[in-house]
Parts: sequence; structure tokens; C-alpha cells
Amino acid sequence: MIILLKIIICSGLLLGLYYLFLSKEKTFTFNRIYLLLGLIFSYTVPFITIEKEAEAVEPALIFETIKQQPTTAVLIPAEKTFNHENVLLIIYVAVAVFFLIKFIHSIFKLKKLKGEEIVYNHKTVVLLNQEMAPFSFMNKIYFSKNYLENDKIDEKMFLHEKIHVDQKHSLDIFLVEILKIMTWFNPFVYFYKQAIITNHEFLADEAVIKKGNDIKSYQNLILSEILKQQKLNLTHQFNFDNTKKRFIMMTAKNSKFAAIKKYLALPVFGSLTLLFAEKVYANGTAETENPISEIFTPSPVSHKNQPEALKEFLGITEKYTDIIENKDFERFKTEVPRSEQVRLVELFDKIDIKNQLHLPIWIHYDEILKQVPTQKQLDQFLNPQYNITLNGNIVDNSILNNYKNTDFYHVYVLKILPKNPDYGKFDYAVTLYTTEYALKFNREKNIALSFKATDDKEYKNHLEALKALPVKESNENKKITDTIRPKEGKNTNLTPTKEQNTSEAPLNAKADEQTPAEFPGGIDKLRNEFMLAFDSKFAKGSKGVLKANINILIDEKGNLKMFNVSGSDETMNSEVSKSIFAVLQNKKWKPATKDGIPVESNFRFPIVLSLQ
Repeated sequence: MIILLKIIICSGLLLGLYYLFLSKEKTFTFNRIYLLLGLIFSYTVPFITIEKEAEAVEPALIFETIKQQPTTAVLIPAEKTFNHENVLLIIYVAVAVFFLIKFIHSIFKLKKLKGEEIVYNHKTVVLLNQEMAPFSFMNKIYFSKNYLENDKIDEKMFLHEKIHVDQKHSLDIFLVEILKIMTWFNPFVYFYKQAIITNHEFLADEAVIKKGNDIKSYQNLILSEILKQQKLNLTHQFNFDNTKKRFIMMTAKNSKFAAIKKYLALPVFGSLTLLFAEKVYANGTAETENPISEIFTPSPVSHKNQPEALKEFLGITEKYTDIIENKDFERFKTEVPRSEQVRLVELFDKIDIKNQLHLPIWIHYDEILKQVPTQKQLDQFLNPQYNITLNGNIVDNSILNNYKNTDFYHVYVLKILPKNPDYGKFDYAVTLYTTEYALKFNREKNIALSFKATDDKEYKNHLEALKALPVKESNENKKITDTIRPKEGKNTNLTPTKEQNTSEAPLNAKADEQTPAEFPGGIDKLRNEFMLAFDSKFAKGSKGVLKANINILIDEKGNLKMFNVSGSDETMNSEVSKSIFAVLQNKKWKPATKDGIPVESNFRFPIVLSLQ
């Protein structure tokens, strides 16, 4: 859709500049080139790729230290719904077929004209039996038989049509007609046809007048032929539509800026290339500083209407308590209506992360994010050291010869580590998604669902606590949210509060009943070591916010049992995984305790990368 919009806007701008600066100048040959080039340029520039060196970014790593229970995820496919895009496609094809039939009919209509073919002054002339104005089509000139007197045709009329044939003006019209069939929804393509045909007439008139023919008598001849015009769509005929413009142009003179205007076309096309071409950022650019702002705050979340969203979310999930307690993905998929699944996603996004921790399920849309590979990368992937997965299937590297980089919507490159079964066979694993596959996947809005591993008592107590929240935020709830989010207009405190690090207990539990696991040296030590290991160069040229969640399972002896990283951007997940692995290996934690007894626990470490 964006490409089509670029085509329409670009073609409109170039046509507008033509009418503004060139249409009244007698630079007819240049004008023809400008119109044709402008049309071709408009339809190709959105597909041109400009590879830019990525600018150094100053990302901000945003941390929050909290606990979370282990989760398991499954995808719930979307229900079949009415597809408006199919309707639009049917309409597009129907109108395109209509114009195609009309185009073919115009050709057959010309072929059906009966007449005698002769060679006149080295040109093929068809002498028609019926009375009609002279015209030309492709390499033939058409005259009525009565134009031939004493084996001669009026010199001015013949020369006019001869110019159309010699300069192959019919090919210009064919080009416009084909583009009109393909992009009939572009309003400017119709005006291009009108401008091109009018300019063809200017070129032919100019050739006749340069031969020394009297302008007045030539104009009278044109007027006499207008009455005989026929509706032949693909030809150059004498007609009322552009006669006035032709007469004015025959006696007009170029402005003193005519030559300068021609040279201005170059910067115009250059500027539009920069404006409408696809920009991709090159990887592997020169090494630059990788500064990271140490902002130890959770990601900004609106707390407006939090109780309402919480209460509605819990009201829906309470109906399916049995499914949730049994972590039954199949029943959730089949028994929870799609409309309620979608509503749960909407509500989940409105709930701040502190309260999300206490929800019985986590639910969101699964999405493939846009990360177009460079052509340089694609060429590298032909090397067998890269293990290629295309749209979910492992493929041979040579298949990439059938693609260009802009055919892909997403790329993800991961270095294969020693514990991977493919270690030694390949150096890198590459995941590629084509644009068609990715957009189709995202349109389907598959739902990703996670169940919380929590005991019945804790869940029920917490459910009752959240359901009891009033419509307006209470001071108690405000206190909870204030501990995880700095107040607007004040500087963020770089030292996390005790409350931030120990407030994972249920809302109705006492804070001294349990303590979280502690990284050796404390939470600040963990943050600092992670920042030193984390390399944000993968995000050069990007804007917005990237998020990832690190779940670290620590056993009752303080040993790392396992960890996993989840998030919507695979490149971010990969870099976070490498960084946290470097930090955690061979580290002994102080285990979590409950009622003074060491217990196995899950330490959740959310990361938000804010890109300017």
C-alpha cells in the first residue's frame, strides 16, 4: 500500500511540475522525454534501495528488577474472518480486466478498418473506403481515398502523420495504456496520456511549420479535418480537444528561462529519489562508541483506568478458572470465544507491568517485526557457513539467488554456540521471512498465550485483592504504582528502592515472608555487568522501543538452573541472550528464601531499549 501511495504521489508531483514549468515552452522533444521518464521513474523509484550508513544511536537501557514465575507459551491461531482485502483484490482485478478488454477492442477496431495499402514516399499508407480524418497507428498512416488526387496527398497532412510514425509516438501511448490497466486507480496516469498526446501534436506541427508552410493555411486545414474525427482510442487524430492549444503553440515563443528549466529537472529527479526510494541501513559499518544511558526505571506505562482494565480482565478470566488452573491450551483455544481472546489482549496492554505480574495469564499478538537485510548480507548468506531458514523451512543457500534484499521483511542472524547441535556444521543460523509471508502472518493476528505457574491459594487471594480494587485508584494502589514508576517532571533516582526489589509478594502478603534471590554484589552489580556486555550496534538506524524479558531460574543453593529470553524482536532477544549468558556464567547467587528457608525461585529481569 505504501509503494502504491509513493507511485501516485511521485507521478502527481512530476506531472504538476511539467504543467507549471514546461508545458508552455517549445521544448517539445525534451518535454516528451520528461513525461516518459517521469512516468517510468514514478513506477520504479519506490523499488530502488538506498543503503545508508547507520548513524550512531544513543540507546537508553531501562531496567526493572522483579520476580516472575516460569511460563509456557503456545500460539492460538486466529479464527477465519471476513477478509476485506480479498474484496479489494476482486475489484482491482475486475477493473483491470475491463481496461484490458477495452485496450484489445481498440486494436481490433483499427485492424477491422478496410482499405487499400500503398507505399507512398517510403511509408505504408492505407486508403480507407470511409470518410474520416487522417491518423496514424504504429508504422501505418491512414487516409480516406479522396485524399489521393493525381497520385498525391496533401503535403502538410502527410508530413504531420509521417512525424508520428517516424518518432514512434504509438509506443508512448501503448506504455500509458499498459500502466493504466495495471494501476487504473492512479488518477494522474490519465492526465499523463492527455499531456503526451498533446505534446505529440506539438512535435508534428513544429515539423510541418519548419518546412516553410504557411501557419494560417495549415490551421485552416486542421479546422476542416476536425469535423471528420472518429473515436479511435490509440491514434493521433485531429480533434477539438487540443486544437486551441496547438494553435497557440504554433505562434508562441520560448521564455528566456526555457533552457534553465530543462537543467532543473536533474535535481528534481534526484530529490524525489531520496524522498521515495526505500532506505535500508547497512550492517557492519565502522566501529563507533556505544553509549548507554543508565536509566534504572521501568518502561513508561499509563496508569489511567488501571482498575477498570484489571477488573474486566479478571472478570473474563474468572469464567475460565478451570482451564487456567489446568493450563489447558487446547480448551482455551476452543472454548474461549475469539472476541474474548482479542479483548483480553486489548486489556492486557492497558495494564502496567507491576499488575501484569499478578495476572493468571499473559496474552498478546505474535508479530514479525520489519528488519530488511542489506544486499551485502544476502550475498554473504550464500556461503554454506550460514544455515538458512526461510519462512520456517530450512533451505539450501543457493535459493537466495532468486531473491533481492527488498523481497524480505525480516532477518535474524544468530551465532551458533558450542552447546547447539549444529555447532561445527555451521557458524551462523539465519532466519528470513519474505514480505508476503510476514504480512500474511501479522494480518492473521495469532495470539500468544502464557499461563502462570502459581499455587491455587496465592492465585485466589490475589484475584480477590484485585477484584476489590475500586473504580478510582486508591492510595494503596497508587503507592504500588509509584514504587515502579518515577513521577513526571522529576529526575529518576538511579538507585532502586528496597520496595522495588522485594515487592513481588501477593498484595495481601507480608513483605518479610519471602526475599528474592540476589545476584553476587547486588542488583546494581548485575545491571552494570549487563550494560558492559550488551552491544546495541544491532539497532543502529532504528527508532522506537525494543523490549525483552529475561527469566532466570535460581535453585535453592543459589546456582543458575536455566534462563530464557522472550520479546517481540528476535535480534534484540539474541543480543540480550548473549549478554546475560556472559554475565551469569559461573556466578553463585544468594538464593531466595521463604519463611527463612532457601527455595528455588524465578528472577525476572525486564529490559527496554529506547532508541532515539
